[in-house]
Amino acid sequence: MNDNTPGQKQSFIDDYAGVYPLRIIRSQTISLLLLPNVLLLILAFADPYVPVWAWLLLVPLVMMDMLGLAVVVSPGRMQEFHLFVLGAVGVLGSAAFAAAANKLAYATLGISSPWFLIVSAAGYILVFATLYGIHIKLLYGGRYSREASDNQETETRGAKKAQGIILACSGLGVLLSCVLIKTFGGYSMKVMLIIALLFLFALAYMMLAGNLHKYWLLKKRR
Repeated sequence: MNDNTPGQKQSFIDDYAGVYPLRIIRSQTISLLLLPNVLLLILAFADPYVPVWAWLLLVPLVMMDMLGLAVVVSPGRMQEFHLFVLGAVGVLGSAAFAAAANKLAYATLGISSPWFLIVSAAGYILVFATLYGIHIKLLYGGRYSREASDNQETETRGAKKAQGIILACSGLGVLLSCVLIKTFGGYSMKVMLIIALLFLFALAYMMLAGNLHKYWLLKKRR
């Protein structure tokens, strides 16, 4: 049972809901946008070019770039908004990478079954929701607090371990699924590895989505 008082929980939130230092905001934003701009542009216009898939990749990319540009141009004024941008990049980037993987599966490999899209979408939602639930548990358990006690660390160790297990299992599941599809479907191993890599990028960017919660808490506190 969690014995944290409301005051302790608010202290944990105050520790968590902080902005990033100005010196890293611009470089952090540029580095996070570099990978999507390279990969998504290539995949959007790669053969075979399919307008629907191109739109699904380019619209999130344009939205990320517009948000990122505001931070890069004026990081001092956008120090708090930077948290929102990071969270938005996490959501939009992870969704775009997952869409890019589906584009390769359907447009390049010629997979006709809708199950690839259904399973990948369900997996994305499940992992996202599970990681967010663990994030909430870690937050209110004091895991993000600068002054967390040993008892609080013990209480949240299980949640932190579960988070690592989910990430590892998700990555292994992606790789295993791609190998099975290649084995039984006879598809190109090179393309399947690219698909697996795109899903792993989606998983990595998904971890940034928690910054939306941080931004909301920061605004709520004021």
